[in-house]
Amino acid sequence: MRLCFSVSTRVEADFGLVYSLSMKSYTAVVEKCVDTGLYVGHVPGFPGAHSQGDSLDELNHNLKEVIEMLLEDGEPIFDSEFIGTQKVMVSINGQTSRSQT
Repeated sequence: MRLCFSVSTRVEADFGLVYSLSMKSYTAVVEKCVDTGLYVGHVPGFPGAHSQGDSLDELNHNLKEVIEMLLEDGEPIFDSEFIGTQKVMVSINGQTSRSQT
């Protein structure tokens, strides 16, 4: 799940003041809890950026709220960097598969 904060725009307010609104995007890791049925998500390396929801849409909304709140304290110092996922294959009961020719 990618939380999208990537739009940039300018807003001209009263008295000719110009505000620049910048957006960022963060990647969230999402899992479904087998005990509760809730979707649980966190942004790797972003301390405190985690939430849950009954649906993926609710989780996305909740994560946006949490991240916006955390950003009020300034830019985060990430304690790790999300690289990706990796599939790991293991043998079951010591068996290995053989290709047939």
